[in-house]
Amino acid sequence: MRNKSLTKIFLWPTVIAIVSFTGLLTALLVDDTRELMSDAAVALPIVIAAYYYWIKPRANARKAEKVNIA
Repeated sequence: MRNKSLTKIFLWPTVIAIVSFTGLLTALLVDDTRELMSDAAVALPIVIAAYYYWIKPRANARKAEKVNIA
């Protein structure tokens, strides 16, 4: 396995944390149409986790089946 720098390892978790934190602050401080944007920002980690838990394994399984069949 290749060695990765700390920047490559922690870049996306940091971005997700910042977006999520910004969404939480916006939800607490703003009461207008930006609530939808804050809801999306707070839901982002849940959507990403669901993608990697349910959707990506199925796609990898289909890809493995195609390789085994051919």
